[in-house]
Amino acid sequence: MDVSGASYWKDRYRAGEAGWDLRGPCPVFVELLGSPRAPPKGRVAFPGCGMGHDVRLFREHGYDALGFDFATRPEGVPVVDLDVFELGRRYPGAFDAVVEYTCYCAIDPRRRAEYAASLFAALRPGGLLVALLFPVERRPEGPPFGVDESEITGVLGAGMELLHLETPKSSVELRRGRERLAILRRP
Repeated sequence: MDVSGASYWKDRYRAGEAGWDLRGPCPVFVELLGSPRAPPKGRVAFPGCGMGHDVRLFREHGYDALGFDFATRPEGVPVVDLDVFELGRRYPGAFDAVVEYTCYCAIDPRRRAEYAASLFAALRPGGLLVALLFPVERRPEGPPFGVDESEITGVLGAGMELLHLETPKSSVELRRGRERLAILRRP
């Protein structure tokens, strides 16, 4: 099983095995966009955007949102066919914010530092990483692979300033208490 390849994810979608898809925007992001913690309007990247629900949500709120995925082509959503590990090389410093949700937990844990470096490189200086991490628990098998809370600043946000961290109350029922919303700023 190579979770780093497009064929694995395309096969999962074709087989109807996309249990991570909420069939609409993530309630945590709906709440975030109505709060003072919402990122400033600008260009926002969504690596591993799946069906593009959150890309659509941010666009409806006035953001220049762009999805990246090598397994899906949602209708009515701008999505670039791109391996997320290439994001920083192909779009260096191009985004005011990057929104991470269910991509970090889907990749091979041995590649997490490489993925984090790609997101960091795609952010402009002062840009924000908005990460909703799931499942925050010890879980070596996957996907989804478990996320240790120390990874928020030690791996994903390495070299970044942590601005906000919470266990969101608006998570969907099956994820409640198992998600962490982190907002970090690239220096």
